[in-house]
Amino acid sequence: MDVVIRLENLSKSFGDACVLSHVSRDFEAGKIHGIVGNNGSGKTVMMKCICGFLPATTGTIHVFGKQIGRDVDFPESLGVI
Repeated sequence: MDVVIRLENLSKSFGDACVLSHVSRDFEAGKIHGIVGNNGSGKTVMMKCICGFLPATTGTIHVFGKQIGRDVDFPESLGVI
């Protein structure tokens, strides 16, 4: 199992509104992953955190073994549409 993206205890809040609450998930290389949820459930916010566009309130995000916000500001070799 080659983990490309690892979310550990990821939370994101905007003021008093908690959008993501303690999300932990591994995304393996060579697989297609889908993120589904209702409108306003935090899918886009999670992607923006993974891409380094938004800082996480708590938790860590590792992409290709490097922590976003500490080791790198933006993941290398990551494409998002």
